Amino acid sequence: MSKLKMPRNPHKGLRIYCNKCKIDNPKCNHYDIHQYRVRVHVPNSTYKVKAKILNTRDYEEAVRQAIDFRKELMSNSYIITKPTTEGNDFSLADAILKYNQYLGGNHPLAQKKKIVSKGHQDECVRFCTLFAEVVKRKKDINKLRVIHVDKFDVSDFYSWAQIHYQPRTFNKCMIALKAFFEYLIIDEEVKMKNPFQSYVSMRFAPNSILSLTKEEFELILKGVDSVNPIKKLGGKGERKNMYKSYLKDGFKLILFTGGRREEIVELKWSDIFVTIKGAKCFRIHNRKVERGKKIADVFKYIPINADLLGLLEELGYSEKANSEEYIFYPERTEATKTIMDALSKGFTFYKDAMNIEKDVSMKNLRKTYISWVHDVMGEKTGLLTSHSTYKVLTSHYLDPSIISAIDKGAQEIKIFGT
Repeated sequence: MSKLKMPRNPHKGLRIYCNKCKIDNPKCNHYDIHQYRVRVHVPNSTYKVKAKILNTRDYEEAVRQAIDFRKELMSNSYIITKPTTEGNDFSLADAILKYNQYLGGNHPLAQKKKIVSKGHQDECVRFCTLFAEVVKRKKDINKLRVIHVDKFDVSDFYSWAQIHYQPRTFNKCMIALKAFFEYLIIDEEVKMKNPFQSYVSMRFAPNSILSLTKEEFELILKGVDSVNPIKKLGGKGERKNMYKSYLKDGFKLILFTGGRREEIVELKWSDIFVTIKGAKCFRIHNRKVERGKKIADVFKYIPINADLLGLLEELGYSEKANSEEYIFYPERTEATKTIMDALSKGFTFYKDAMNIEKDVSMKNLRKTYISWVHDVMGEKTGLLTSHSTYKVLTSHYLDPSIISAIDKGAQEIKIFGT
């Protein structure tokens, strides 16, 4: 979320307020929970003021709300009720603001501090904000109490979302709104029924789970050596050389480890771990989980099977074992993100150049790996892939055409089964 700013000569009484530090014009970096607040001096008093947190992050709108608040005070002889950001009598706008703080881990009660990724937080708040924008067409969201959000508001938003979203995103959006009101009911103890409790989800065809055949993968590798690497880009004859000397090694490492781009690009020889029984594997940080849960030292293990060991020996395993050198592209002069992008774009370029019509991208190498691992490990595959549930695994990664029920536990893991 962007940092709030004030002009050189701000509106009288208007300040930036930190709801965590409880001070005006804070120097802290709690930008996600900074708010505009107006303080109005009560006439005929020395220090008495009336303050209100404003429901906007736009300065011009904050000025308008500050003026309205001052007029309201004057008309009521400077007598106001407590701000709606306290207690559980929320306006819809206030509730979304508090929900954003909650998802950001800023709940006053230690047992209710939520830990989610920044991406998940932003997505949830975005769906809530879109709901508020639809409601705003008919009602003032700064005055509408959440307990007065009704089935007609839900209906208006449901109709809007049907037009603007594909089924998967639509369902995700509705789930997010249901969770928002559950938060208000359970965590903030707002006495109301969840208006999103019951709705009809949109149906959609499940994604086909595609893996690559041995012939398709070898064709892509052949393309790296034989295809003209110059790609024509849009506009003014711009061209780009898609060839990188490390592409084939990168593609193989992803296929033989099932790792994500970032994991492969940052893989080091010192990450090799030997178990008590002498089996070799990679022990690496599970960055996705660490970032999402905001915790450190979560590891995942990648077994070094015959396919992978053969590749590592080609890359210098005997000489470089236990060193801090990168396994993949050790002489690198590019940033991790640049290398990751080159791998993804290069895979698609050479796949298309070799006329492979199957709708696959580099992420399908990971799905191919997981499918063959499942052929041996069965329901224990998640122990190697670090997926939280078997349902997630079967919904997104397993290719049913590969799964075999014969001798799973006796086979060694070999990609393409050879």
